[in-house]
Amino acid sequence: MSLLDTEARLQSDPSGDMDDVSLGEAVRRARKSRGLSLQVVADGVGISTGLLSQIERGISSPSIRNLRAICDVIGIPFLSLFASDDATSREAGMIVRAGHRRTVDFGDRGMVKSFVSAHDEGALQVMELVLSPGGGSGDDPYTHEGEECGLVLAGRLELWVDDIRHLLAEGDAFHFESRRPHRFRNAGADETRVLWVTTPPVW
Repeated sequence: MSLLDTEARLQSDPSGDMDDVSLGEAVRRARKSRGLSLQVVADGVGISTGLLSQIERGISSPSIRNLRAICDVIGIPFLSLFASDDATSREAGMIVRAGHRRTVDFGDRGMVKSFVSAHDEGALQVMELVLSPGGGSGDDPYTHEGEECGLVLAGRLELWVDDIRHLLAEGDAFHFESRRPHRFRNAGADETRVLWVTTPPVW
């Protein structure tokens, strides 16, 4: 099961949080800027116009899968919805300030991802994962194209690749091909933080 199937609330603003209304407004602005109707986008995503309207009005929180599909139909990068209004032209697309990271909170999975890379149009994507005790990608391994590597910044990480369990501590690193079945979780009693790099971007 892919992480993209996970229902999640997306949060991002200069303080690190975007509410559903702000996210919906960003979706609506992007759709209208391309001259697309609610019907055209909803049909392309495979959802009802009513649900898309609710997302744009901030009444419903979109899943990662639906939000990604909406961006694909509109023709915009996923992370462009979270661009900070006060980013200077010299920093846009290159610098990510500590308080301006785009963030995905996976709720009951005990995992929060914040994007360290400035955009998702390049060859790689860099994230910081914060895992609560027991939190992680879930019980089902998943695969995708590319490679990934990471560094455990704090805590303990249990990483399964090809059904082989690896226990990593602070300062340990990993690197493997993403087509190999893998999953992970926080194996300790304290919060775990991991710098995680994937190529190509999967979000």
